[in-house]
Amino acid sequence: MDNINLEKRIKKLLEQYEGVPFVHNGRTLKGLDCWGFVVHFYRHFGIYLPDNDGKEIDEDWYKTDPLRYIRGLRKLNAVQVSLDDLQPLDLVYFAISRGIITHTGVMISKHEFAHMSPKSNFIISKMERHWKARCRGAIRFPDFM
Repeated sequence: MDNINLEKRIKKLLEQYEGVPFVHNGRTLKGLDCWGFVVHFYRHFGIYLPDNDGKEIDEDWYKTDPLRYIRGLRKLNAVQVSLDDLQPLDLVYFAISRGIITHTGVMISKHEFAHMSPKSNFIISKMERHWKARCRGAIRFPDFM
């Protein structure tokens, strides 16, 4: 599938997330957190990601285990990609505060990504200054290479 048709398919799929509230540990369309969104979204493309790592996810988990998120990402069957080579369906991850990776989203084009925000709920953002400065990497699943 070419990128133009893929972007159209992604944007159509994203319509179902409009109005979905941010809920810590949310894993359904009644409420999602950023990881819940990624897990839910990728299922539509046949990629089944674990929705947790088997341990309770407290709201301030990053204070006691700052490497938890990156450990989980490294266990996925995916390949690191350069931020200069982003394409639709790449998973991007961010360090929002304290340099700790705590946030993720899905690229919907070369310059925009979809994610869940505690303040804005479901949102599409441009991969520009604010987000690019906080982005710590991206991965691509073999099915999308």
